[in-house]
Amino acid sequence: MSFGAGHMQDMNNRIKQNRAQRPSNRGKFKENNRDVIYADTDIPERPLFHSVPIEELNKIKMQIREQAKKERTKMRIFYGVSITLGLILLTGLLLWLG
Repeated sequence: MSFGAGHMQDMNNRIKQNRAQRPSNRGKFKENNRDVIYADTDIPERPLFHSVPIEELNKIKMQIREQAKKERTKMRIFYGVSITLGLILLTGLLLWLG
């Protein structure tokens, strides 16, 4: 009696079928071509980066720094207000209970 355990045999068959579809481990480690094992072309394409003049690069850096400074001041104000309100609520709760 097998008690309906056909799902185990089905699982084993699927594992065998999927193993046949995978590429071999031997070639990619022996020949050191791991990057292109699933690629369609032999040479992987590299991204193209734009070159920016130094003046414009400095301008962009200054804008980023100014935005970061504004964000820092906003967060400090938010934390200050939150801590102040928390202390006021805690003091009020302690006075109400005591």
